[in-house]
Amino acid sequence: MRRQLQRRNLQQKRNSVVNRSQGTLSKGDEEMGSEIIQDEDAMKRIEELVVSDRSSTMLVCIQGTEEGEVCGEIYSCYLKEPIWFSGVGDMVLKLDEMCNWVGMPHATTDPRFLNMETERRYREAGSHHPQADRSNLTYTMDQIPFKQALKAREVLIVYVKYRQFSSLQGSIRGKITKGKVVNFRSALELMRMISMIQL
Repeated sequence: MRRQLQRRNLQQKRNSVVNRSQGTLSKGDEEMGSEIIQDEDAMKRIEELVVSDRSSTMLVCIQGTEEGEVCGEIYSCYLKEPIWFSGVGDMVLKLDEMCNWVGMPHATTDPRFLNMETERRYREAGSHHPQADRSNLTYTMDQIPFKQALKAREVLIVYVKYRQFSSLQGSIRGKITKGKVVNFRSALELMRMISMIQL
């Protein structure tokens, strides 16, 4: 029942976005949504994020490039604000940190460090994020990042299923995968996939 209500609300929001792109809303709504362009693929990725019960499902919005590296924002249902990344390495590290913050999935090994000081800093920074709250999904229909996703150059759903062998395993789906689910067996493999995106 809850999923049906979420899907119905999402459909209403989607229709609102379509109406904005077709110019059939009031003047105030037109001003608010003047930059929105309908993108069915981005809407599908948002729907996957909203109706998913998986706490380790994240929406990655690639906004462009900085110094030849992809950059953008990562959204999670459990964080009030997006997490900015710059480069595929930074994106993978942020995905791993976000999994730590929400507590899912659990890492099967403890990370290693070059020295005690770097370990201490890592543990302090990664123990808890002030925004993370697994007891309450932060996304209401007004908080779903429609505008950001529709403005993004590429929108991906990343599902981190496991964190084994000090790495990440899961799946990714987006326009670049032609809507198919593509599995990755390590963070390196995910980095290679993302690095091949041409904007």
